[in-house]
Amino acid sequence: MRRITLFLFAALLCFSSSAGAQQLESTTYSGSVTVSTPGIYNEYSPYSNQSGATIEIISGGTLTNKYGGSLDNKVGGTLNNHTGGTLINDGDLYNGGTLNNAGVFYNNDYMEQTGTLHNSGTMISNASLANMGTIYNTGTLKTYVYYAGNGAVVGDWSDFGELIPGDGWQVYENSAVVTIDGNFYKQGGKMQIGLGGEFDGGGDKSLTEFDWLDATGNVELAGVLNVFLVDSFEMLAGMSFEILRVGGDLTGQYVGLDEGAMVDYYDPDGGDAGPELYITYAGGDGNDVTLYTLAAVPEPAAILLALFGLALLPRRRRR
Repeated sequence: MRRITLFLFAALLCFSSSAGAQQLESTTYSGSVTVSTPGIYNEYSPYSNQSGATIEIISGGTLTNKYGGSLDNKVGGTLNNHTGGTLINDGDLYNGGTLNNAGVFYNNDYMEQTGTLHNSGTMISNASLANMGTIYNTGTLKTYVYYAGNGAVVGDWSDFGELIPGDGWQVYENSAVVTIDGNFYKQGGKMQIGLGGEFDGGGDKSLTEFDWLDATGNVELAGVLNVFLVDSFEMLAGMSFEILRVGGDLTGQYVGLDEGAMVDYYDPDGGDAGPELYITYAGGDGNDVTLYTLAAVPEPAAILLALFGLALLPRRRRR
């Protein structure tokens, strides 16, 4: 009986080209759904695409996950948006499996990406995108509003919104590294950097004590830099934090932060003000962005004491 029901459900969805847009049923599905003109939609319904299941959005087809809907592509599941197809997320979209986009994909609400996303078409994120997996981009990838995560982007990426390294949206904890194997174009918006220590992970990015970006290609900088302390970290003199490593060329700078400018930072714990923080765009191997505090300057009394000690040292006589 269950097999017959699933067969009829799949047939109904495939018939959408002549019967009008169809509603995805609230179900756990393990078969194959083909989306054709005029498409199907999901509204106020949790739809789970299980391991081995496939959703195919063919040319001319549109799949819309409406506001209030939840579309979950599980580990082992596949969601293919072919050339000429359109995928629109106005609800909650979870990808723990494989999402292949060769058409147009709009994320207009919330997407959590823990699996693999291959984009050879156009992907526009107009809302919140949390990437803890890997995005492979050979097409157009643009993010607006919010991007968070400790995942990787392989390919070129243009970001116009607020970039928050971490494994969630808690901006005052979870220090992390955003890895970009390609060119990164920060076109505006903000970059949130949390400092919880000086250790960069020592080759294991999961161990980093502060947020940073690792880009293998060229980087264009723009937008606002916001810096805050995490985990009750105390800023001291003589510290440095390489927050952006650039494998190619670095151009541009953060708004209002020229070379050597002082950078304001925020302590959410309300601690006493620490030493002043500065920025350089010539850190690391010469083109990395580094935040630093000046080395401690000895107090006048300490200098006098040191000079007095030198005066007491025995002197050698001339012969």
